[in-house]
Amino acid sequence: MNTGWKPLRGFILIYLLLYILWIFFPAGELSERAMGGGLALWFTGSVAALIALETRVQISEGNHRSLWTWISAGLILWWAGDFLRLFFVAGRSILSPLRESIFTLGAGLILFGILQAPRKPVQSASKLRLWLDVTINASAVVILIWLILLKPVMETLQITGTNGFAILSPIADLILLIVLILIFQTSETEHIPQSLGWIAVGLLAYTMSDLAYVYLANSGAYLPGNPIDLGWTLGDGFFLLAAWMQIRAKPGEMPSFSRMTRFLIQRTRNYLPLVNVIALGWYTLLLWQFSGKSEPLGLWGTVLLGLVLIARQGILAGEVEFQQYANLVNHIAEPTFICNAAGRLRLANPAFLQLAGFDSPEKIPGLPLQQVFRPSAEVALWVKNGLQSGWTGEVEVQRMDGARLPVMLALRPLIPGKTLAGTAHDLSPIKQQQMALQKAYEEIAHAHAELARMNVELEQRVAEKTASLSEAYQQLERQNLALQNLDRLKSDFVSLVSHELRAPLTNISGGIELLLLRSKGLPQDARQTLRLVQSEIIRLTRFVESILDLSALDAGKMPIYLGPVSLQAVKEVVKRQFAHSPGFERIRWEIPDHLPDFLADEQALTSVLFHLLDNAVKYAPSGDIVVKAWVEGKEGFMEVRDHGQGIPEADIPLLFTQFFRSRMSDSQTIYGHGLGLYMVRRLLEAMNGTIKVRNLPEGGACFTCCLPVVQIDAGEDHEAESLDRG
Repeated sequence: MNTGWKPLRGFILIYLLLYILWIFFPAGELSERAMGGGLALWFTGSVAALIALETRVQISEGNHRSLWTWISAGLILWWAGDFLRLFFVAGRSILSPLRESIFTLGAGLILFGILQAPRKPVQSASKLRLWLDVTINASAVVILIWLILLKPVMETLQITGTNGFAILSPIADLILLIVLILIFQTSETEHIPQSLGWIAVGLLAYTMSDLAYVYLANSGAYLPGNPIDLGWTLGDGFFLLAAWMQIRAKPGEMPSFSRMTRFLIQRTRNYLPLVNVIALGWYTLLLWQFSGKSEPLGLWGTVLLGLVLIARQGILAGEVEFQQYANLVNHIAEPTFICNAAGRLRLANPAFLQLAGFDSPEKIPGLPLQQVFRPSAEVALWVKNGLQSGWTGEVEVQRMDGARLPVMLALRPLIPGKTLAGTAHDLSPIKQQQMALQKAYEEIAHAHAELARMNVELEQRVAEKTASLSEAYQQLERQNLALQNLDRLKSDFVSLVSHELRAPLTNISGGIELLLLRSKGLPQDARQTLRLVQSEIIRLTRFVESILDLSALDAGKMPIYLGPVSLQAVKEVVKRQFAHSPGFERIRWEIPDHLPDFLADEQALTSVLFHLLDNAVKYAPSGDIVVKAWVEGKEGFMEVRDHGQGIPEADIPLLFTQFFRSRMSDSQTIYGHGLGLYMVRRLLEAMNGTIKVRNLPEGGACFTCCLPVVQIDAGEDHEAESLDRG
């Protein structure tokens, strides 16, 4: 249907444009214009009636369909009246009363349809004030219409002696307009169909043309094709627009207005009675001033409506104050209600409606409290006590959906013995919290019991484990004592053996030394053999000394005396120790002459350097062995490099542990016990030093020792320089 309107709307617009041009730029004979004007009115009335019937067919069942059923019937009668007008133009004036009666009957049908239109009464705190507004507006408009329009027409009819039927059409149109104004005054604007607005505009156009027609027709000056016909044509057009708006609207859709528009509509409704009374009084005074005589209807109407307006303003003031209290109650989150002495509800705020599950406030008035609160048998006693001195207790609300909610009901006398005010505080959240707390308490009690049981079981297990641990501890103590005894015996044995070996080895070494010095005639082979024996005795002596030093370190009995130690002095001692050892010639010393003293024990530092060089000579059979030393800040560094195979990366973390020997291929062929590097680490740690090892990129291993350097104050250093200069 909507798509069919597009060409029809275009045709109607073109037709109206041509019709307006034809009216305002007349051409042709008067009879031709009269017949053309009558046919044009009949044509537009036909289109309006047909479109109204089509709209009635397109609309589904409901109040909108009833509206357009009666409107289409009324428009059909008006179309018949337009058809009779053709005969009236032709000179058959006897048909004029019939035509006016048909127009009036059609207006009545349209009025009945308008009353069927869907609408919602305006929300007002006072029905009396609303009906006062309606009375004031209707009375003022009727008096003004009578004074401005109808009375002059009636006087003209009396002068010309015309039949009174001629005034029926304007009166019917005005009645329709007044009814529409009252509908807009008493209904919510957003619940009035938009089609009624265009119908009101169309009726206003009809009224203007009907009044002008009565004036001209009574004087014999009316001829179809006159510009006053434009009002009837536009009226039909507005009815067509109303039908189009009705068909385009979705089912149940109501007009929507902006916030500002709603505000203006509300203000217009509030001030419209005052404006109408002022307009009536102003016109009455103006008429009196120009005509020199008073108009009783206008004067007394203004006085009476002014008194009604004053009463209306008093009611409005009370309504505003009452509305403030009503808004206060309605916006309270606490469910609140008022009931009479019989326990029947009179008022309730939205919070109470939501609590009880009511979907409409119309269900509240007259509802017994027994249908809302439980137990219902005790409601009468609550109301009786509440009317006397008030009553408070915990009850249940029976919701409309069947659910029950716990509430704290409080009843207080509003008017003693007649009216009660009640509040129902919802206890559901509190009850849920109580249930949650009770559940939590039960879970805690269960957990406490379970914890006590587990505690008893744990104590038993702890007792069992304690007994087992006590027994294991006693056994470990016995084993520890046994191990201590064994360690003491081992130490004693090592010390004894070492002491017993040291003296014979010293004697043997001394005897061989004397033998080599005194026996000049010994063969070369024998001398070589004695030197080999002497070398092995020296090695064995060193091994015994190492064992003794290690035992002293483990027992914490090896004395370490920290003091300034010259690395040059240590170098000289180590040179003498390596004098008869093979490979000594490969050692290259790079120790500066004026190197600051290290804070160390001289004997321990000598042992450290000896073992590092001994290790390098053993595992680097070729290439130079470089000994370097330098100072960085408060730390001194000593480094021993060789050009051997290096150390496997997996062996580096274990290299300084006791009795560990690297897994290199030549380590198995070299005699050793895995004690030298262990002693180096222990001795350096005893002197607050450290040692690190790394493989060199070009091959070989690099051992770096770090020890503190002796710090000399600036004053002492200056004094030493003075002594040197002296």
